[in-house]
Amino acid sequence: MIRSVLVIFFFFAFFVLGIPVIAVLFIVRHFDPQAELNATLKIIQTFLRFELWVSGTTVTAEGLENIPDDEPCLFVGNHQSYYDVLCTYIWMKRPTGYIAKKQIAKVPVMGWWMILMRCLFLDRDDVRQGLEVIRTAIDYVKDGTSIFIYPEGTRNKNEDKTELYEFKEGSLKVAQRTGCPVVPVAISGTADIYENHRPCVRSASVHVSFLKPFRIADLEPEWKKKAGSYTRSLIMEELRKDR
Repeated sequence: MIRSVLVIFFFFAFFVLGIPVIAVLFIVRHFDPQAELNATLKIIQTFLRFELWVSGTTVTAEGLENIPDDEPCLFVGNHQSYYDVLCTYIWMKRPTGYIAKKQIAKVPVMGWWMILMRCLFLDRDDVRQGLEVIRTAIDYVKDGTSIFIYPEGTRNKNEDKTELYEFKEGSLKVAQRTGCPVVPVAISGTADIYENHRPCVRSASVHVSFLKPFRIADLEPEWKKKAGSYTRSLIMEELRKDR
């Protein structure tokens, strides 16, 4: 319970104390967007590493060499926990925005940080708004920012975490329209931090695998229109190896 209290305390302390920093970053964004993005990346990564340490979470990653450092990409991961973002963002080599549900944008201060990160907020019940989010994500990638998506659409509550929900094919349109590489990401162990025993936060070991990137244009013809299913199969195979 003490760990849970500390996680919550430092979480809110960072966001409150960070308000003046946010104000400065929004000003910098107006004059030099890239400088703001780079600063936001470093600040958030430092905070998330500290928050993971407080929560007693050890994160090991493999395949870091598969993360492009010379061009933006589309990260596609499985989704088990709120901690998926923390456990993946700390490894990003360049500014990266996440596609998240719209409710998160309403969280005071946190929503501002996510805007600075170039996160996008999706209304699952509004198809037109969803298309607009994809169009904006395409523009971000063209402008040099990577995008991270969870095509399952919600956190996986299956007892067998290697059995993923179906991936929404439309979510990979970002890679189809821009030609950027797709990096599949297999995440295991994050549900053990919180979801498996809420409301308590407990120490856990998390493993993140960044798989070999591919471009949709290079896939076999039968997979080009099913890039989501193809990516899902790669992640499931990796999760089963992990198990």
